[in-house]
Amino acid sequence: MTGRALAFPQACGKVIFLSIRRNRQSTLRRRVATLAAAGIVATTGGLFAAATPASAATVSDTTIAAAAKRAGLSGCRGISTATWVAIALAESGGRTTAHATGIEDSRGLWQINRWAHGSWVGGRNLYDVNTNAWAAKKVCEMQGPKAWSVYSNGRYKAYLSRGQAAAARV
Repeated sequence: MTGRALAFPQACGKVIFLSIRRNRQSTLRRRVATLAAAGIVATTGGLFAAATPASAATVSDTTIAAAAKRAGLSGCRGISTATWVAIALAESGGRTTAHATGIEDSRGLWQINRWAHGSWVGGRNLYDVNTNAWAAKKVCEMQGPKAWSVYSNGRYKAYLSRGQAAAARV
């Protein structure tokens, strides 16, 4: 019998360990069914370690506006709640699980970069709406809204009407 353990990081910060054991009685079908039940994706190229986050959600514009207000982001450097909602929508599409990788490790609604802000972000869950809003407030205090490229290049303006409507509801 041979075996190996696979680790699958989850958006909530937990890691699932799944052991795959092979013997005469196990079949590929049974192993794939086990992986599917655990939320793992099977691909044609073999088993791929990709866990589906339990909270893969797109939140409402109003939820974003409420989180911005609770975190004190509204008014930071003179920027309105509506604009902060528009920035979040331009950055993440309102997806709490948005994750940009490559030359950065940016996460959540406002795409907070863990590499750039790791000293104070620590192990906090940036996929959480309120935690991400808190972190956005810290970035705003340190760098202002120009820390977000969508603000600097004006891309947030395409979402400003949605931001204004959401801000009016909270």
